[in-house]
Amino acid sequence: MYSEKALRRHQNADIVTKTKATFEEHVCQGGICSVCTLDGNCEIGLKAKTGRTVFPDPFGVAQFGGEKRLPNIEDIQILPELYGDSIVFKNVSTEMEIGSFKFSVPISVAAMGSTKVAHLRGAALAEGAAKAGIAVVIGENVLATYGEAGLKERMQPFLDNYKKRGAMIVQGNGEDIKQGVFEKGAALGAHAIEVKIGQGAKQGLGGEVKFEDDALAEKYKKLGYIVIKNKDGTYQRHVQPGSLSDEQLKKNIMKFSNLGLPIWVKTGMGTGILKLISTLQNLKSENGIRIECLTIDGFGGGTGMSPWLVMNEMSVPSATIFSMIGKKPDFDILLAGGYNNGLDIGKAIMLGASGASLGRPFLIAANVAKAEGVVNYVEALKEELQMLCATQKITGVEKLIGKKQNLYPLDAQAAHMFGLERGFK
Repeated sequence: MYSEKALRRHQNADIVTKTKATFEEHVCQGGICSVCTLDGNCEIGLKAKTGRTVFPDPFGVAQFGGEKRLPNIEDIQILPELYGDSIVFKNVSTEMEIGSFKFSVPISVAAMGSTKVAHLRGAALAEGAAKAGIAVVIGENVLATYGEAGLKERMQPFLDNYKKRGAMIVQGNGEDIKQGVFEKGAALGAHAIEVKIGQGAKQGLGGEVKFEDDALAEKYKKLGYIVIKNKDGTYQRHVQPGSLSDEQLKKNIMKFSNLGLPIWVKTGMGTGILKLISTLQNLKSENGIRIECLTIDGFGGGTGMSPWLVMNEMSVPSATIFSMIGKKPDFDILLAGGYNNGLDIGKAIMLGASGASLGRPFLIAANVAKAEGVVNYVEALKEELQMLCATQKITGVEKLIGKKQNLYPLDAQAAHMFGLERGFK
């Protein structure tokens, strides 16, 4: 079992918010120093100065992840198979079909939207994904921020290097949809669209950015975004969170099906997710709509601007979904949120996923060595998946799906969260 301390994150003072406690070694419940000198260098002081909840900083040049320690996929060990034919790991196939596309490795570059940290590396991510044979998703608010030319700039490097593996997918939130992002994406050559319902770091809040341009603030307001002016003269842009009902979801998805492209959906973990999965299944089976993949994002982080408390105090790991659902739906499920190595991706697949969607790791890879860094990183993940398959005495990564009998939870909490109760009853 985890200690109480291990489950906690830094409260009221953190490097991510550029705040600090006066006496770090003596902090009481809630993160206030046991001897408080009222210096205001903590998050309470920052809120007193700004009148706003605290966001990670510096925005635009860094990416962030939640610090709170939850039982997660690292708390599962993989049991190797002792009996079976010898497998040379380099001979293991990692090709899979996901979301109606062939992938060289069951990995997708997660949706990254209009934030500067993502957009500056967007072309490298797209080019690298195409060369590696995996999918890349162009995230929300790109059209509003950079226009159709900016959308094309993010898409074209993939299309120029496409070798019939992976896919170029354009995502849209409610505001993007009003601006015709799916129609424009299809016209520019997108292979699929992804309807965004939510994400792990801030389900129900939508995309947020910080900026200084007065003209841009007026532009966003005219497009329907929520724009807040901070006390220091900067702005925050928030997306209208939108509403979700079976009726509205069906109406939208049936409309988008007219584009003739496979439909992907993205959501965060939350109450009602089983109903969402059931609704999507019904739309596919009863209406013949090409719903091909659901990306489920969970606790772990996000590349953009998320309220620090929300990032830490909400959501759970996405892999917990397989402890909840019974029969797997008739579409693929990709898991996102905290995946960065081949064995953890393999664990997700063994739990029941078709693969994983990664965001922050790909930004690091693209920043280190541009498109080549993305290709090299995928090659390393591929090798790790191949090694895992060899230990399981199987010749293809698709044979890992649902092989949860060879997963061993390290404690009762992990067993409960991931539906691996063996040994803890």
